[in-house]
Amino acid sequence: MQANMTDDPFESFIEVAIQTLLTLLFIGVILHLNKALYAYIQVTTAILVCANIISVFVTPVLIWLTVSEDLLSYYSLGVLFLWEFIVMAYIFRQILAITSAASLALSLLYFIATYFGAFAIGNILM
Repeated sequence: MQANMTDDPFESFIEVAIQTLLTLLFIGVILHLNKALYAYIQVTTAILVCANIISVFVTPVLIWLTVSEDLLSYYSLGVLFLWEFIVMAYIFRQILAITSAASLALSLLYFIATYFGAFAIGNILM
């Protein structure tokens, strides 16, 4: 989900491609460190499908936010991001067999590495 709201579709495409590559790399590194690389396809599918399903709900909220800037739209967006954060933590907890606190920390690291990393790399390239 590209929420950069840019006028340049090429820039959006590049940022989404970078984000996808960072996601694949992050999953690979985490599974390699946990010696669970055999589950790469399943984990990648779970993360990408869940992120895209939640993004289907985020898209109308982002449009609503840009049109009206209603306070409820900010709350709705926050709830959806929290939902995605919790879903990612659940996936990491189930796959890696770690505690809830560790999965929340790993989920936070995932969001920093993928979303902010793609944004930073996109700004450097463009």
